[in-house]
Amino acid sequence: MKSLVELLKTLDTQIVAEITGVLKGLQSQVNAAQNELSRLKDSVEEAKARDAKMTAEYRPYFKAKRELENLSKISDMIMIRILQETVDAALPTESIVEIYDPAEPNDDPVRPKIVLNIALGVVVGLIVGVGLAFFIEYLDTSVKTIDDVEQALQAPVLGVIPQNVQSLLLEGPDSPHAEAYRVLRTNILFSRKNANANTLTVVSGGAGEGKSTTIFNLATVFAQHDSRVLIVDSDLRRPSLHKHVGVSNAMGLTDYLLKQKSLEEVIQTTKLENLDFLPSGKLPSSSMGILNSSQMKDFIVEARNRYDYVFFDSPPIMGVSDASILASEVDMAILVIQYRKYPQAMTIRAKQMVEKVGGNLLGVVLNNINISQDSYYYYYSGYYYDYYSKQDEGEGSSGKKKSDGKSGKTSARGDLELKNKF
Repeated sequence: MKSLVELLKTLDTQIVAEITGVLKGLQSQVNAAQNELSRLKDSVEEAKARDAKMTAEYRPYFKAKRELENLSKISDMIMIRILQETVDAALPTESIVEIYDPAEPNDDPVRPKIVLNIALGVVVGLIVGVGLAFFIEYLDTSVKTIDDVEQALQAPVLGVIPQNVQSLLLEGPDSPHAEAYRVLRTNILFSRKNANANTLTVVSGGAGEGKSTTIFNLATVFAQHDSRVLIVDSDLRRPSLHKHVGVSNAMGLTDYLLKQKSLEEVIQTTKLENLDFLPSGKLPSSSMGILNSSQMKDFIVEARNRYDYVFFDSPPIMGVSDASILASEVDMAILVIQYRKYPQAMTIRAKQMVEKVGGNLLGVVLNNINISQDSYYYYYSGYYYDYYSKQDEGEGSSGKKKSDGKSGKTSARGDLELKNKF
């Protein structure tokens, strides 16, 4: 055992010595490799420095070389071009091009082509104008023809009133405009279901459609036919009938309804014998309470008993309730529609409002029609307009006037003929 232990120690010593020798050898190799690496790095840095130095030194050379190459290329191209031009100049030109027809200036300019442009402008303008007119007509939903009214409202057209109509008190019974109102009067008399119905009002969907002028001239025509007529300015929003009569509006319907004046004190006469006029009076703060009062209903009953016909003016039915109240209290109502002013929906709504309150809507009056330019309406009533115009000219030249009786007969006959046509 002692010998073996000694042997093991000897072996361990030898192994350690061997390993130590090997490690020292490897360390020597590592040191040598590191020294070589340092030397190589130094060599690389030196090479980089030499290369940078050589690049800096040779840069002018390479730049000059590139410029030389570019100049050489340009020189070659110039030489080729010169050679081409020399060859072209040496070729005989007479055998290549020969002028047969020399250019001459034209008498007419090529541009602009005035006639063609004008023709195209006229054609395009007509097409665009007609197309635009049809498009605008398509967008226009207002009342334009009698058929539009009858189809949309399911109500008859009682009359067609021309443009530029003034007060018939000023124009006289033989005015060409008076015939339109005589036709309207005849149609109203034929349309009423009750022969004792003698109170009437006019309504419209919007303002400015001619209600006041229509009701005043219609009352004038009734008075010219020997009927005792009272026209009442019941438009307590914006009264205007007193301007047609030429009287003051300071005292009238409101004073009577408030029991401040008697009926005889507020009713005024006109220069037409059978036509009386009741102004609106001072405008109240609330017209609805007055028109819907029992005094107003009593007044209508009393006026119906005193006169053959009583006509009531009213404000627009859309937006205020006055016209609806009047339509429910009187015997008859007519709807005035101005030509091409308001859409059909507004007119339909006005008719529905009259029917909703129980009013008796006889029909529709088309107002402000240019009969001389619209052939549709000229066929309807233009004959009478021309007839009376020519008749007035003949009377002016001869200085004679027809008698009232003859005028009345002619009017009645014209009313009946046009009623049959209608």
